[in-house]
Amino acid sequence: MLNPAAPVLKVCEFYSGIGGYHLALSQIPELSYKVVAAFEISSNANCIYRANFPATSVFETNLCGLTAARLESIIKKASANHDQDFKSRDENDTSRDKVMFVMSPPCQPFTRQGVMKDELDPRSESVIHLFDMFSDLSSLPDYFLLENVKGFETSNTRNNIMQFFTQHQYHVVEFLINSNQFGIPNSRLRYYLLARKQPFPENIQSFADNKNSLLSFIPGCEDFATTPPLLEFLQEDPASCQLSDKFLSKWGWVLDIVTPSSTRSCCFTKGYSVKAEGSGSVIQQTPDPSPGDLTRQERNETPQERSNPPSDLSRDKTDNGRSMCNSKLSDGEFLQHMRSLNLRLFAPREIARIHGIPEWYSFPESLSEKQLYKLLGNGLNVTVVKLLIERILLS
Repeated sequence: MLNPAAPVLKVCEFYSGIGGYHLALSQIPELSYKVVAAFEISSNANCIYRANFPATSVFETNLCGLTAARLESIIKKASANHDQDFKSRDENDTSRDKVMFVMSPPCQPFTRQGVMKDELDPRSESVIHLFDMFSDLSSLPDYFLLENVKGFETSNTRNNIMQFFTQHQYHVVEFLINSNQFGIPNSRLRYYLLARKQPFPENIQSFADNKNSLLSFIPGCEDFATTPPLLEFLQEDPASCQLSDKFLSKWGWVLDIVTPSSTRSCCFTKGYSVKAEGSGSVIQQTPDPSPGDLTRQERNETPQERSNPPSDLSRDKTDNGRSMCNSKLSDGEFLQHMRSLNLRLFAPREIARIHGIPEWYSFPESLSEKQLYKLLGNGLNVTVVKLLIERILLS
């Protein structure tokens, strides 16, 4: 959204993916902003980004080759084009503009499901290069926002980045936030680093000054007493998402099963639909015989337990028969039991809704469901990022 009479927030989106940060910015009505450049190496992600934000310059590149001179040239060119669109803006207007860098570096070097090679992983090379390069800029941005997985907060890569912020006298606050804290029926625990030149508001500055503290909540956003059921995010039964006998036989015993009335689901990862363990929940379409809106297990769970759902069926003691998986069933009996639950995957559009992606956001038909699952699994929760930008970074 652009207001010619207001200062403009000029945003560079690194590791832009399918445009999660751009979407978050677009949901802050009072914000006058322009995404001046998006950098992403994935052609599939760029296909989605360009389809939805055709006015943004998208650079399909390895960020290890980006120089300070090139980045400044890109920002200057985009700014000149914007100022030409609003010729009424005088020099005083443009001098009040701010710059923000946002990024979600590759998470594989830090994820708990991986080997956690940290800065020794080649996929960390680009983010290390970026912060080395930023020091060469003639003018540093006013704001930074970085998102990654839990595990990044204890990494050497994070420590090296913090040296950049200390050297250039930024104020920094870090968060470890789960999307299910905000009335979203999905667990997606993520690390967020917010940095800016001016001090943060007093209510969080004390945390920013304590280098060992990670905020586990967003001030002013603590009260989300109710979480809607998954049913509100689902569409008509998509036939293509039905689980095959082969998938059930291989992965059935580790599936995390939810029903349309459930108010939780596991984090969706890029491996969703390819593997089952730790990649996201599946939907049971056979009516749950348990009375009420929740399964017996869910009614007895505390909010904390619901935020960390079981990762396999052996710990699921609901009355719908899933506990049968603890019994000594033959392969045929087990498969027959799993068939009776009528299980399916979440459709890509359903995952997008859970991640806060609006209905108008389109996915090109040239991309397969498997490709969409990978891109969505690598994405971020737009709702959480929007709250962080609006309530903390720009407050």
